Amino acid sequence: MAHIEASFFKSRFDDETFGAKMVEALTQAVGSVLGEDAANDTAIILHSIEPSRWGYRGKLLG
Repeated sequence: MAHIEASFFKSRFDDETFGAKMVEALTQAVGSVLGEDAANDTAIILHSIEPSRWGYRGKLLG
């Protein structure tokens, strides 16, 4: 079983289709590498993060 957690800026989820598209794309990526059985047994969690809580290059982005 594959378990994937991915974090994105909260604003990505303004598009109501983003979550479904991302889950589908990540599941397909697992399938392309590990095979269809692995894709069918993949769990994905999407996290929504405020830019003010995301650090990059030693600084908060928000």
